[in-house]
Amino acid sequence: MKKIYSALLFIIVLSGISVFYNYHDIFFKLPQSVHKWRQSDCASIALNYYQDGGNFFKPETHNLTSDGGTSGKCCTSEIPVLYYSVSLLYKVFGYHDYLYRIFNTFLFFLGLFFLFKLLLYLLKDVFWAISLSLLFFTSPVLVYYGNNYLSNSSSLSFSIIGWYFFFRFLFEKKQKWFFISIIVFLLAASFKVTALFSVFAISGIFVLDVSGILKFDNSGKLFTKPLWFILPVLSLFLVIGSWLFYAHNYNAVHDCSYFSTTIFPIWDLDRAGIAGVLENIRKIWLDQYFHISVFLFLLACVTFMLIFLRKNNKIILVGAALIFIQAIVYVLLQFWTFKDHDYYVIDMYILPIMIVVGAFDTLKRQFRNVFSSVYLKLGFLLLLLTNIFYAHQQINLRYEGWMNENPEKKDIFTITPYLRQIGVLPTDTVISIPDASHVSLYLMNQKGWTEYSDAKFNKSQRVLYNQDSAGIQLSIDKGAKYLIINGIEQLYYKTYLQSYCRNLAGKYNNVLIFNLRQNDKNFNLPERSVAGSYFCDTETVSADQQWFVSESDSSLFQFSGNQSHEFAYNGKMSCKLDANSPYGMTIKLKDLRRGESFRISAWRKTSKSAKGTVIASSSPNAYYNNDYNIVERDPKGWEKIVKEFFIPAELENQELVIYLYNPESDPVYFDDLGVIRFKSVEEK
Repeated sequence: MKKIYSALLFIIVLSGISVFYNYHDIFFKLPQSVHKWRQSDCASIALNYYQDGGNFFKPETHNLTSDGGTSGKCCTSEIPVLYYSVSLLYKVFGYHDYLYRIFNTFLFFLGLFFLFKLLLYLLKDVFWAISLSLLFFTSPVLVYYGNNYLSNSSSLSFSIIGWYFFFRFLFEKKQKWFFISIIVFLLAASFKVTALFSVFAISGIFVLDVSGILKFDNSGKLFTKPLWFILPVLSLFLVIGSWLFYAHNYNAVHDCSYFSTTIFPIWDLDRAGIAGVLENIRKIWLDQYFHISVFLFLLACVTFMLIFLRKNNKIILVGAALIFIQAIVYVLLQFWTFKDHDYYVIDMYILPIMIVVGAFDTLKRQFRNVFSSVYLKLGFLLLLLTNIFYAHQQINLRYEGWMNENPEKKDIFTITPYLRQIGVLPTDTVISIPDASHVSLYLMNQKGWTEYSDAKFNKSQRVLYNQDSAGIQLSIDKGAKYLIINGIEQLYYKTYLQSYCRNLAGKYNNVLIFNLRQNDKNFNLPERSVAGSYFCDTETVSADQQWFVSESDSSLFQFSGNQSHEFAYNGKMSCKLDANSPYGMTIKLKDLRRGESFRISAWRKTSKSAKGTVIASSSPNAYYNNDYNIVERDPKGWEKIVKEFFIPAELENQELVIYLYNPESDPVYFDDLGVIRFKSVEEK
């Protein structure tokens, strides 16, 4: 009865924290925010299983980049158990994305629950079982992907469950627990092949035990029936290996390089490439793995285990050591992917879990008074609460902050009923622009093509889709019936699109739908007219030395104190920016209007380590644009950078700030900043 109450308490606390994380609202969100591309891929496979007959061995996505750009047949390295299971839920309850999220969340929570059970089984302490388990529900990465579309969190969950049953087998000497653990580990590896970390670790323990190299149990060997270990484990490897072989050949047959079934090792990168990966991890991802306090806690656990090395449970110690070695190999083999893929670390979370389990198992057996200390428990509770609030902040950032581009694509999220209304069928193939991924295809539930660049794993020539008129025509030749443009500004940015935008089949807010099979012209692109022009040549400053003054139109540009005579593109002066004076040539333009556009250009002289950029920003509805293109270079080291953008509805009536920026210690020089403001082309 006590175990039931403690389990119920864990479920209540877990549910309460998930509500605090806003899980109940996130359930109903379509793929978005960090790695919306991979989310959409997973959801796309499940939806295609549901819509196309559900052949388990013929997975497909909405993007037609296989078979020479004519089909969506592609296979992941993981066995598509999750995606197929979700498709079965769709068959019972109908297609709803929230079913996917809820099901995946259930699997993730199941893993946390079995972590609680494992800790309770070993420690016999309800507080530590609950609180240590919940500590892993404060990792922003785990919290974010725990109720998402990817299979990594579920794979981790099955790994935890597998270890629970494996420990039951070790302590209770019942063969059934081992068989159950292998079945669960098979599920874990089916969801993500890197779950084999645990199976390899257990196999290492088996070899050390059977060979007598290491004695784990004073009463005898752990594995008294070696054959009953070898056969199930070999069967597991056979199933996973067979799928990997099948997936590789399936992709080869369909000329598909969409999903990675290869490696991206560290030795394929030069020093600059390696430094770039490490810098991205440091700046963007490191604090998403854990808060610094948890890293310090884990370091304390490792230190404790090393100090009392001989007091540790040998099974846990050796298991953690073997997983650690595998994790290093994994990182070296997949090094490049860690630059942009935070979810790749989820596969390695089994290591800190083993470290925590091992450290507290030793603490309980060797230092029971410390283990039971109220002060230690209160201190850990404070750590836990701090990290719960931290994870809450990070999840809000991922869904409500700069990490989420949802506002730019909000019309695509809800456009599908309108497409059906104007006669666009689910079987009609489309070209979707702008989209360098395939997210929009899934969101619209339309198969087709985007502006995807198929890198072919960097092993052959890239295939570029719809990035020029020839690409558009090729998609039309392959069957594209509609061209879907999210934002009229795309027609100004990419002039090659204009000749294909003759017959407007429909308009859904900012999205234009053109029928590529109809030649009747019913659409004319509005001409842009100039509303204002502003130019700063850095030659003249105001009497109070606070402003650059434009001689052509008397416009004022802030931060004239950065005027420099060291270099100049035109005239005698430029604007010198470095870490001490990072901002320059700043102008503020008020009363923004939806559909207005801006073209900003400047000449820039860079250094080896500093580039500098031109930035446009606005608030309180946050807008930050630091993109630009280099369009021209001269022999003296000057280059012309240009950015162009349209004002969305969210920024209407706000103030736009345009400025140059260089936060690096090495200086960058700017000259001849020009801003052209075009009148709105939006319908009122």
